[in-house]
Amino acid sequence: MREDGMGGIRYRKTTALLIIAATGLIAAGPASDGFACGYEDPQSVSRGSLNWSYADSLHVVGAISQEVAAKRLPPANSDRDGVDLFGRKFQIAKSALEHFGAMLIASSGRLRTPVAVVLIEPMLWARFEPTAAGLRTAVHAAGAGHGDLVMITGEAVITEIAAGRLTLGQAYGRGVVRLYGDDAQIAAFIQDHREVGAHLSLQSRPSGRQIRTNHKILGRESCAC
Repeated sequence: MREDGMGGIRYRKTTALLIIAATGLIAAGPASDGFACGYEDPQSVSRGSLNWSYADSLHVVGAISQEVAAKRLPPANSDRDGVDLFGRKFQIAKSALEHFGAMLIASSGRLRTPVAVVLIEPMLWARFEPTAAGLRTAVHAAGAGHGDLVMITGEAVITEIAAGRLTLGQAYGRGVVRLYGDDAQIAAFIQDHREVGAHLSLQSRPSGRQIRTNHKILGRESCAC
């Protein structure tokens, strides 16, 4: 009886230690506003669930690889070697996504529905939501919201569009952008925004010092990290 009692005590102690360890791991994990993206922890990147939720979304990876091989796209910054001590790779992607959102509004004066964009290499999500006060942009979002039009693409694709070297219509035609939503939603989005990237309009163009800064950030030669 005594041995059974001691075994029960040891079992309870072991269970308590496991619970404490698990709690510590949860506390040390990503913040509740979104899962860690590839800029923070490349080992946590999982595209399988994305392909499960959005059928054939990983075809974007092959299409982007073909465009890079043909020199029509530069390599993604997140795929380049080197330690990113100051988060520069993330800042480049963030700047491109924010500029892309501004260009969506400038191209047609409106955004009919919220748009969620995921960059396939680092699995970084952003959301663009039209509101009465203007466009609400969230980079490093937790994912798409209910009813969002979902755009799956690559970091270099967004960077090239934001820099005015590629249009959204061209990217969609080449398969480096895939859209998920109902047919009417997708058709309206393409109709409204196919020329995004054809030119940098005055509405979406930064001014003064920002022009010089964004030129350095978005320029192809300065993307190495």
